[in-house]
Amino acid sequence: MTWLGRVRRAVLATGLLSATVLPAAAGSAGAADPATGPPGPMVVAALHTVAPSALTSTDETLVLSGTVQNAGDEAIQNAQVLPRFSRVPVQARADISRVGTDDTLNWGARYSDVYDPIDDTLEPGESQPFSLTIPTELLDFGDTGVYVVGVDVMGSPQDSEDRLRLDTARTVVPWLPDDDTLPRVPVSMLWPLAARPAMLPDATLLDNSLAAQIGAGEPLTELVKAAADAPVTWAIDPDLLDTAEVMAQGYQVMSASGPIEGSQADSDTARDWLSALRQAASGHQVVNLPYAVPDIEALAATNADLAGTVMRRSIAVSTAQGLRPGSLATTKAPVGWLDRSSVTGRALGALAVAGVNTVIVPGDAVSPRPGPTAATFSLGEAALDAVVTDVGLDDAISDAVAATDTQAGALDVRQRWFAETAFIAMSTDDDASPAPVVAAPPLRWRPEATTARAVVRAWTSIPWVEPMSLDDAVAGANAREPQPVEPQPDDSANLLPATNVDAAADVHERAGQYASLLADPDDAPDGLPLAPVRATSSGWRDDPAAGEAYAQTIDDDLSRHLDDVSVTVPESVTLSSRNGTFPLTVTNDLPQAISVGLDIDSANVDRLQIDDVEVQQIEPGARELVQVTAQAAANGKVPINVQLTTSDGVAIGPMRPTVVNATDYGTIGWVIVAGAGALFAVTLVRRAVRSRRTPDEPDAEHDADTPAADPVQEASR
Repeated sequence: MTWLGRVRRAVLATGLLSATVLPAAAGSAGAADPATGPPGPMVVAALHTVAPSALTSTDETLVLSGTVQNAGDEAIQNAQVLPRFSRVPVQARADISRVGTDDTLNWGARYSDVYDPIDDTLEPGESQPFSLTIPTELLDFGDTGVYVVGVDVMGSPQDSEDRLRLDTARTVVPWLPDDDTLPRVPVSMLWPLAARPAMLPDATLLDNSLAAQIGAGEPLTELVKAAADAPVTWAIDPDLLDTAEVMAQGYQVMSASGPIEGSQADSDTARDWLSALRQAASGHQVVNLPYAVPDIEALAATNADLAGTVMRRSIAVSTAQGLRPGSLATTKAPVGWLDRSSVTGRALGALAVAGVNTVIVPGDAVSPRPGPTAATFSLGEAALDAVVTDVGLDDAISDAVAATDTQAGALDVRQRWFAETAFIAMSTDDDASPAPVVAAPPLRWRPEATTARAVVRAWTSIPWVEPMSLDDAVAGANAREPQPVEPQPDDSANLLPATNVDAAADVHERAGQYASLLADPDDAPDGLPLAPVRATSSGWRDDPAAGEAYAQTIDDDLSRHLDDVSVTVPESVTLSSRNGTFPLTVTNDLPQAISVGLDIDSANVDRLQIDDVEVQQIEPGARELVQVTAQAAANGKVPINVQLTTSDGVAIGPMRPTVVNATDYGTIGWVIVAGAGALFAVTLVRRAVRSRRTPDEPDAEHDADTPAADPVQEASR
């Protein structure tokens, strides 16, 4: 800067300081203006344009424009917009994100040299545009750095002479004097595509929620369009692709009366969306996320066994999807994705056991903070590679998505990205180059089209940013040797409730029963093993009741199928011998053949033993009698319980009680034979006795035709 320029700057500074003592009506304000003023009408100032986004010594002016809205219920008189800025650069990179919310940070002063009179009267609900062109010499920034600039809205409430600061809007601008050239900062942008599950095990859709997101102008469509010409790294949930493909081929959707045909228009929409996605992702890196992205922390905290099962299935299916012909994935191994609340030792361990090699984690969920891009978690004897995303860039995207004013959100993400990356470049040693960084939006983000395009434009238009793929960023970071980090989760996030995990556990149990019941495992729906995976998706966090309803729908359907297989048990059965049999009836009302067994327990095995029953195959719609063999050791009644099981012993339906009555007819028969023998013996004895009687003892049974003995002969003997 020339000597004359320095003089002019000093004069301007002196003039500005003197202006602070002028009356407010003249339009100037005190440099010591407090961050908070007295309560007044609700006025909202929004910045929509900052031009240029980064200032150099060749730029003569800085233009700030936007809108002022009277959101209160009383008119504002003599509204004006004036510039506010600080000549002290931001001292720490972490302060950049605080500028919009912390009025104690680099508050600066308001200057009256430039102002825009909004309107004599700003009526309630009225919105007016403003534009300020601020000379660079007025800003008078010093050393290279990031500076805070913004606007104050001044005005008087209706019927009042008091002039108040009604609102302030601020942002950040890098200042690069003397045409300073910043070193290039390598930045990788993850571009996630995921939705909550909607597909049931038989490929019927629970609802048309996906169709509402992939139509013209809808969020998932705008996400694909915004990144169509950008070198983003796509991170895609394979469940989303499967659901879209089912829709594209013609599908059924549940209704109050049962499944109905989905509309042809929705099928065409799904086909167009998939085509646009394939075209947009062509030539760029695509990584598969775990299938349906289960809420691993909620699972691990509630049901560790289910967590292991769900994650193994999720990773296995995602891996298979990446290997199949025509897959979008260019990186075959799935990459885990954890939010701030899920970076725990148990969640990381579950991912590692399931076969995940790399996990994406936010920088503010690890220690030390901020973590390096390439890091490792030590998990006992194992280790898990981590991609640590940049906190500042991530938060800028998240805040822009949450903004109610989409233009203000788009500007905010642009200016913060300029400032964040400039700060990285400025903080790099002269003899080194900046380390690669990775930025990641929220996993299931749904930005307005304006915001999504602003994120891409900010990333690709910053002069000192070098866009690159995730693989290239990690390779560059690995060249610096990955550093060990420890989990440091933020427990404020809304995890999936335990009731959802319990509902998914019920689905898992019921699905196992049904699958093992079928004689041919191929008869089970292909999507049955994925039912508990989808039911525990982190996509249900925003609406856990809908997630429970999804799980309950599947559980009810499986229960109805299981109820179609039953065993009929009479109130009692009677054995006809010591070793007897009795029949039980097994009914199969399913449209598939089944293999079933009967598990029968005797209440007294010393009195009654039941032989094992062989597994029975029963055809669709058939009823079969199954003969059960029992051995009774004594007479009497013995209770038994009959349980229908699958071929591998899994219980089906309720246990059925009955009573076995052992009468032991074989023993009674021997008693009868013995009694008959005894009677025969008595008869023989009686006859023998009669044959030995004397003559003077007449035989009462002597035949009447036998002649009487001669008395003379008898006497002579």
